Amino acid sequence: MKIVVVSDVTIGYGSPQVPLLAGSLREHYGAGASVDIVEPAQPELAPRHGQFPLFAFHRVATADHPHSPVGRTEYVWRATKLVNRLKPDVLVISCTYSLPVVFRLNRRPRKVIYYSIESIPFYGEFDVEMNKRAAPLLDVVIFPEENRAILETGRCGFTKVPKLVLYNVSNRRAEARTPRGVAQRNGRLLYSGTMSMAQTFLNYYLADEVRKLPIDMYGPIKGPAQDKQRFLNANPGALRYHGYIDAVSLAAVRPAYAYSIVAWNPDVENQLYAAPNKFFESIADGVPPIAAPHPQCRLILERYGCGMLLENWDYDVFRDGLESALHLYGGPEWERMVEGCRQAVAQELTWDTQMEKVKPYL
Repeated sequence: MKIVVVSDVTIGYGSPQVPLLAGSLREHYGAGASVDIVEPAQPELAPRHGQFPLFAFHRVATADHPHSPVGRTEYVWRATKLVNRLKPDVLVISCTYSLPVVFRLNRRPRKVIYYSIESIPFYGEFDVEMNKRAAPLLDVVIFPEENRAILETGRCGFTKVPKLVLYNVSNRRAEARTPRGVAQRNGRLLYSGTMSMAQTFLNYYLADEVRKLPIDMYGPIKGPAQDKQRFLNANPGALRYHGYIDAVSLAAVRPAYAYSIVAWNPDVENQLYAAPNKFFESIADGVPPIAAPHPQCRLILERYGCGMLLENWDYDVFRDGLESALHLYGGPEWERMVEGCRQAVAQELTWDTQMEKVKPYL
């Protein structure tokens, strides 16, 4: 059984669900199954093929950056030639970015799985129309978030295609670990991920009321250079900025935190209906999220009581929520949140449990 994955990103950085899906398909089809991954050569990211010894990689270099319009066109053209040469039995298309490949296949694979892991409208009206035309060529569509699945099914004409929602978890059932007790934690708040004024409320972290709180921040600062300089020059208080940290290093330090902070500016659809990896990674480590009311975050927090849900995205609510969470730290309510994290992982939030939804369609 030949499984071919056409990725929209260099594997080993973001979107850990793509190699997880590839590996699970290989396990499902058993002896003789092989996985080939076609990935764009993002010049800023070194290949990490050594992390995935069971996969054969095909790294596609393009004259322009692969995430530019011209670079995307060249990547799709070269990726299509590779796919036709590899002749997959199962083809996985990651993101609308890679979807044009399905229009130029010399032979239809036994299964075409479309992992719509990123927002389709984010790529523009052309991609919405392209998805409409691709619908008859797809055997199953996977979304990471319920509301996006509903909206994109309507706008892209997926009504007759089987659809699934797989949460953006990346932990395996066999990796489940007991959350740390208070004595093994540092009592601090964790923020990890991209930081910007426009997307993730970097301006909130400029306020002295927030900077007096014990917060550790990891990740790149994006946006105008003056935004980064304002943040770095502000009175640090108890807030510490650690810069960029890779996923392995972050996973090593995350379990020691009291809470993690999850909030995106809901001013555009793909941020309102966010399905953040860091939200699920924190729960997997028994670190209760303090989350803005993104619909999926609300659903999980209300279902399991595994964190603190903020009423809205306003600054006052954000500040008060962080202060309240610190006040609860180590007490019975915090212990209930940690137990909620453990229950969520045991019942639903592992990759193995999510993958069970896919198997009936293979």
